Amino acid sequence: MSISIIDAWRTQEAREFFRNVWPMYVHEISGFDTSFYVLDEAGRWQPDIVDDWVSSVTRPGNLRAPRSEHDSTQPFQRTHIIMSDTRPVGFVCVGLRPFKYMPDDVDVSIAELFLIHGSRGTGAGRHALQLLLPRYPGRWHLRALRDNARAIRFWTKTLPLLGVRDLETRRESGDVTWRFVVEG
Repeated sequence: MSISIIDAWRTQEAREFFRNVWPMYVHEISGFDTSFYVLDEAGRWQPDIVDDWVSSVTRPGNLRAPRSEHDSTQPFQRTHIIMSDTRPVGFVCVGLRPFKYMPDDVDVSIAELFLIHGSRGTGAGRHALQLLLPRYPGRWHLRALRDNARAIRFWTKTLPLLGVRDLETRRESGDVTWRFVVEG
């Protein structure tokens, strides 16, 4: 098994995969938190934020401070598709400063991580993170929903294996959060 990551905002195939599997992910996490996503009358998850994660420019409403669409560090919301050999098997979404929906004192936040069922427990998630973290040196944050025991076990086991520095685990509003530093 060879793991790689592809930038979804750069290729149509990666964007299409993300758009197709996003509803599966939202359905799964809706079992842990029913306060954010809801199904509309047509059976679509709302809010529909899929395009925010695969756009080459982060919309101003998702930023703490305005940035030009020509800013070389755009986008500030990024989805990376996880590939196993040549097959897409999941995704990881990260927010970069000045992304609005992350703590003020961090540089990067993991917003979402999803693997299809057949790729869970294979090491694909850990390998994808080994590729992802060095791309974004700095202070990181991530949150697992309080009832998502599988995610909490994954992050508790995996983060120490990734060589991160200053790892802290906290409870915030009942959820579990981790803060750590990735060297450049």
